[in-house]
Amino acid sequence: ADKLEECPDFSSRSFDFVGQYVYYSTVVSLQTCAQCGLVFSDTRIDPQVIQSHFERAYKDESYFKHGRRRIFEQISKLVDSYAPQAGNILDVGGAKGHLLAVIRARRPDLSCVLNDLSEQACDHAASEYGFQTILGGVNELQRISSRFDVVIMSDVIYYEPELRKLWAILPRLVSPNGAVIIRVPNKLALIRFWQFMSRAIARPRDLEMQDNIKFHNPEHLYVFSRRYLLVRLKKSGFSKVIATPSELPIREKGKLWHPIYFFFCKMLWILSCGRFLITPSLVVVARNDESLLTEKPETVRL
Repeated sequence: ADKLEECPDFSSRSFDFVGQYVYYSTVVSLQTCAQCGLVFSDTRIDPQVIQSHFERAYKDESYFKHGRRRIFEQISKLVDSYAPQAGNILDVGGAKGHLLAVIRARRPDLSCVLNDLSEQACDHAASEYGFQTILGGVNELQRISSRFDVVIMSDVIYYEPELRKLWAILPRLVSPNGAVIIRVPNKLALIRFWQFMSRAIARPRDLEMQDNIKFHNPEHLYVFSRRYLLVRLKKSGFSKVIATPSELPIREKGKLWHPIYFFFCKMLWILSCGRFLITPSLVVVARNDESLLTEKPETVRL
């Protein structure tokens, strides 16, 4: 593994320590850049290990077809709102193509392209659904000459080690009137609160031996705040950036409670004019024109 000496986005060397955890037998620190506010892992595991991991992980058919159904439906509605007739869609980190299949069922006129690190996932998307696929990471995306009406990055950007390069090429992937849809966890406040309480009550030795951070997935290289995403996308050239509550995964034990909880969160978000966004994940949409979603409260004030 390699340790980072600077922020992977801003190149700052001034950090604030959040906590530590162990991943692949390696002690990793979660740091906050004092300049841009990005919360990031200061360690990069060997790329071949990570490649092997993603060839095995996230292949559960039930998880994609059932567990993420509401999430996929929400994103497909957003795509329907922004994609023109016969438009083209790029799903970055699209796994086995289940999200694009939901989108195509809603909008069969759209041309769908899937990108993923996993060769197995790309092969499945091509054979099962007939999607055009692009195998690889950000370097492969950099070689794309086409532009897309909608670029989807759902639960994927926190895996990208070359984050600065991703932000640089993103505007070139999107057509002049296109949109970017990003979904990420919304748990930074919970992580910070838990770490604060741990430091307040734990012994120094216990903190030194900490091997996990509550609410943080050790696979994730970043913990994105809503503010960081809104500011960073505007710096990347998108004139209109909005953040909305995200639907929750479907779990058998919470199949009644989760829709009620999401409805409550959506109402709180609307009544607060976008200030209170408390769902475990959020969806950010970035555009380059004056068009927003039909509901006014979706604009988030910085």
